[in-house]
Amino acid sequence: LFISSKNDRIKEKYYINMFNVKTLIFSNNHSNSLGASKNERDELCKTIIDSSSLKAGFYLLIVLSTFIVTIGLLKNNIILTIGGMLVAPLLSPILSISLSLTIFNLKVFFRSIRIFIVSALVSLIVSYTLGLIANFSLTQINLIEIMKAVDYTAFFIPIAAGAAGSFTWVKKDLNSSLPGVAITVALLPPLTVMGLALSVQNFIVFQEALHVYFLNVLGIIIGSWIIFMVMGFYKSTKKIVEEIKLEEKN
Repeated sequence: LFISSKNDRIKEKYYINMFNVKTLIFSNNHSNSLGASKNERDELCKTIIDSSSLKAGFYLLIVLSTFIVTIGLLKNNIILTIGGMLVAPLLSPILSISLSLTIFNLKVFFRSIRIFIVSALVSLIVSYTLGLIANFSLTQINLIEIMKAVDYTAFFIPIAAGAAGSFTWVKKDLNSSLPGVAITVALLPPLTVMGLALSVQNFIVFQEALHVYFLNVLGIIIGSWIIFMVMGFYKSTKKIVEEIKLEEKN
């Protein structure tokens, strides 16, 4: 009887500890939780919708970041290239697409796709125009050789970056990690190479850059969608729709 009672106490203590661990990991109220509270979800929805709106500031950042990255690529200057990547607001429309897939709302999805396409076209036009003005050869751009070496195993990098980026956006105390995520994502360099390739009518390089860009975008969508689902953003349909209605009124 004594042994049985002792075993029962050990089991009871074990289950209590397991419960505490699960509460620590999944609780929405814990500051270090992997989950997201309602306030965190609402704040992220507002941030993503606001930062991906087609406003003058959004266009300006795309133009400036594309200009910086294009010059960086033409000069093979990694500092300029990274600097432009940090300025670029291209991650917001992609995270907006992931949110729309999380809540399965077609209106939000088409709004996100439209903004994503417009932002990509603006970047293409800027890099294409600079390519027409500049006297350059695609063979002098080191990034093109790097893109040729990319294989499908590299697809896991944007998935991880998308997961890290979305989680960092939710957890404001991790915002210092956003610059690293922006560099890892690498959306703007292949997009800029596409514009430069079009300016010299090199469709082979254009296709290679498009392939890298597509894999990066798809990987980010998958990674961020997984995080949004795990963190409960499927409950945020009402908040996202409200933010878009406010955007339409303004």
